[in-house]
Formats: sequence, C-alpha cells, structure tokens
Amino acid sequence: MIIRTVEFSSELFSGFTLRIEVTNFKSLDELIDYSKSELLSILMIYNFISLIEIFKKCNFHIHTHNIDEIFENDDIVYICDHC
Repeated sequence: MIIRTVEFSSELFSGFTLRIEVTNFKSLDELIDYSKSELLSILMIYNFISLIEIFKKCNFHIHTHNIDEIFENDDIVYICDHC
C-alpha cells in the first residue's frame, strides 16, 4: 500500500487535500479524475453551485510528477489549474 498526499493548487480550490492509495491508479489521468471526483462531491454536498460551474471549466493537471515518481517518493502531489 502506497499512500500519498494530493493537494489542489488553484486560485479557488487550493488547500483541498486528499490522502490516496496511489497503487490503485495506472496513470496520472486516473489519479486526477479520482481527485476531481472527490472535490466535486464535496462541492455538490454543500451545493456550491457557482464553484461547481467554475470547477467544470478548469483544466486540472499534474506537471511535477509522472506516475512512477509518485510511487517512488512521498512528495506532495499538486494538481493545478493555472498553468
């Protein structure tokens, strides 16, 4: 089991942090999609309608690590939308 911290780096969503079992993912896209779904579920639970609309327009990505690097080191993995 390999657990890593994933944190959003974004003007509006910065600080949203997850601890994720990363061996469940075969690609960065899978990890990003899972993280996005977790954030979106929180926004939906609390009915943040305006934030949901902004969220849907964001281009979230990871450019600091590839999937192998995430498995190999325990740095925080940042998902950003502002590059």
